[in-house]
Amino acid sequence: MAYRCKTLITTEKEVASNEKRLSICLWSNGFSFSEVSTSGHLLTFGEAEGEHPHSMTEVMSAVKSFFSSVGIRPLGYAGIGLVVLSDNSTWVPDELYSSAANRQYLRLVGCEATSILTSHSQELASTAVFTADDALVTAFKVALPGLTVINQHVRLASASLSQRSKMHPVLLAHWRGKRVDFAAYRDGRYIFGNTLQADNDNEALYHTVEILKTYSLEGAGTELLLCGEVDRSRFALMSPYFPTASLYNGEFASFLNPEFKKLHTYRHALIL
Repeated sequence: MAYRCKTLITTEKEVASNEKRLSICLWSNGFSFSEVSTSGHLLTFGEAEGEHPHSMTEVMSAVKSFFSSVGIRPLGYAGIGLVVLSDNSTWVPDELYSSAANRQYLRLVGCEATSILTSHSQELASTAVFTADDALVTAFKVALPGLTVINQHVRLASASLSQRSKMHPVLLAHWRGKRVDFAAYRDGRYIFGNTLQADNDNEALYHTVEILKTYSLEGAGTELLLCGEVDRSRFALMSPYFPTASLYNGEFASFLNPEFKKLHTYRHALIL
């Protein structure tokens, strides 16, 4: 089997498939996944590690075998989502969007894409156009019928954070390797989302301050939310520039298995 189970936390309580959602996030060396009930309980969290096979057929077989090995039969779910981490993406408002212009949209942000995916956000009335490994994504879609594909920016365009920003501006930063995915909110609206390269933490701090100034987010109550690959030193570097700083743990509300208390949920906010 191409994928090995690195981490698995489950809940003994039985929940019908149509009352839970399966969320998966693709990584270069495997994927992470979670099951969350429609009532907001985190039921399962896991990580699969291993190099993705080269052929679509092998990927499909490996995905099916892995989920079978951890006792997950991905049929009849209320929803199955795949988060693709893309370094090249852009938002296009509904009134301007045309599928025929997808390549042109990405050229405008300096990307000559060979494989393009799109995902519509009803919340923003816009379509995210982004690059992806088409063969890998297609293999997951065939292996998991009904799967929908989004990128990290669609996930970070959160309705709950929009509501939160009615009280004060919010800046969300998702760290991964030498890149940071930003999402900014103000006056109850999502106003900015992009991925910026940061070769070191000071460069990431510079980008953060620039976003604050450019989008007029500076204020007495501005809140910073950090997630992804965040450690104590990164948190200590960023937090003094904001009145409030905290870790962002995604959207889930609660859990039934006390073992989840040991899980650093902020590292996996894209699937929670």
